[in-house]
Amino acid sequence: MDNTFQPDINIIDFNRLEALPYQDACITIGNFDGVHLGHQAIITRMVRKAQRQNRPVLVVTFYPNPFVYFNHPELPFYLSTPGEKERLLVSLGVERVITLRFDREFANLTAEAFLAELKQKLGLGVLVVGEDFALGKGRQGTIPVLKDIGRQHSFSVEVISRIETAGKEVSSTLVRQALDVGQADQVAELLGRPYQVAGVVTHGSDRGSKIGLPTANISPWAQKKLPAVGVYATLVHLWDQVYQGITNIGVRPTFEDQAQVNVETHILDFDGNIYGEKMNLAFIEKLRDEQKFSGVEAFLAQIERDKATARRIFQHVKT
Repeated sequence: MDNTFQPDINIIDFNRLEALPYQDACITIGNFDGVHLGHQAIITRMVRKAQRQNRPVLVVTFYPNPFVYFNHPELPFYLSTPGEKERLLVSLGVERVITLRFDREFANLTAEAFLAELKQKLGLGVLVVGEDFALGKGRQGTIPVLKDIGRQHSFSVEVISRIETAGKEVSSTLVRQALDVGQADQVAELLGRPYQVAGVVTHGSDRGSKIGLPTANISPWAQKKLPAVGVYATLVHLWDQVYQGITNIGVRPTFEDQAQVNVETHILDFDGNIYGEKMNLAFIEKLRDEQKFSGVEAFLAQIERDKATARRIFQHVKT
């Protein structure tokens, strides 16, 4: 996988933020990684209220995620690329998503300096935040501080309570934990949609075709978090069509035992050359762990069982 990242949207340096033609805007600030049900509830509530008041809704978010900037996690972290996140937020009715570059200079900004700029450049009228929100260097911009800043700079602060599902607060951390154990169905419940991983179809070893099991390999963004190693029932989005598939995330222990995790999909009832095409995988349910087989026959016999299981699962899934 390519560790370089060509941003799929424009990421803006804060000191180059241009004035935009908004007045009395309703603005929320956060990472919104994955745009899970909690995020969606906040944004939907904002949009409904703002529409009644004829206010635009803006989201200010960051890249890299501050956690990544400060902690440098070794494993892939992100649930969405900046572009995926923007598209999801806009689909909820957000007027505009502004992604700011999180760097040392930005990390040292005070809450007041940051919000004064949003007032001047984006027409901040109402700041919407969660209960545990804090902003600025050292997280000194707690909610009482933000309300004081609002009084000084003529904007109000609205606090939205936490969103829970099945008695748990919905969070990006909870999504990552579910992905780490391969609970694709639980992830879908937290996101309100299946977890998706996209990439361009690349050439692999071509071993699958030689044994009668053609597969498509994709190279996702290296910082995109993958579900746990295993075999999954997936919906395959390709050429504006949706196909059924089984996807192996793993190292191919039967044949190669690779050092790097591979994302390899067999598309059911499909035969075509798709090298170089963008493919998006929606993970529906984990079928089993990856395992090493005694040979090709045992491997193919298990794949037939996987196909049958996946087809039963797809009978209950809307495409």
